[in-house]
Amino acid sequence: MNWPARPLVIAHRGASADAPESTRAAIRLAVAQRADMIELDVQLTRDGRLVIFHDDTLERTTNGHGRLMDHRFREIARLDAGAWRGRRCAGERVLLVSQALRAAGSCRVNLELKAVPRPAMLLTRLNRVLDWSRARRRVLISSFDPALVRGMRRREPRMATALLCREHWTASLRQARRLGCAAIHPHISLITSARVRQAHAAGLRVHAWTTDSRQEAARLLAQGVDGVVTNRPARLASRRVAR
Repeated sequence: MNWPARPLVIAHRGASADAPESTRAAIRLAVAQRADMIELDVQLTRDGRLVIFHDDTLERTTNGHGRLMDHRFREIARLDAGAWRGRRCAGERVLLVSQALRAAGSCRVNLELKAVPRPAMLLTRLNRVLDWSRARRRVLISSFDPALVRGMRRREPRMATALLCREHWTASLRQARRLGCAAIHPHISLITSARVRQAHAAGLRVHAWTTDSRQEAARLLAQGVDGVVTNRPARLASRRVAR
């Protein structure tokens, strides 16, 4: 992946503060708001289709019920994924990964792989989608699960990958380096200037998650991070700081 010289504004589930998360509307709005990258979560349906969805269960963001993995895609595709944000957002649908990549246009996309019961199927099918869509060069694959990162690297050694962490900085940094990651994605509470320098010395970019505060983003940028994940990309994009 080609990285710009400036720090990235990474739209968390699209422009999710202003549109229903993970939907086509949120993705297109993130592009319009000048996000450099869009972060989206990937899961498998019961029949092995790759969909963009964060939660294990359907209730919070759709009119469906139960675990996503227990439903076939034809059932998931009928759900309304926007009405929970109000009447004006009704009619949005759960997207296939291929649909999300098309909606993002030429924008970079961070696909976060969620832990699933059939990880080998997820990785195999995701690689097929990336090849078919010709989107591999603008996609970063991340996960909290080192096994998923390792599995992706084994299937495609040139794939840009990142390890997510919310604690245990030193162990996570070592693991990300062993896995051959391009980046580490720590929670903002872990960020210090010294830790960012450690990551850079190990050849890793640092993309911190998640804040909507300009002040917090400014602190993170001053500490040297290479990207900030936010629900409000327009707010951070308007205050870009080049290094």
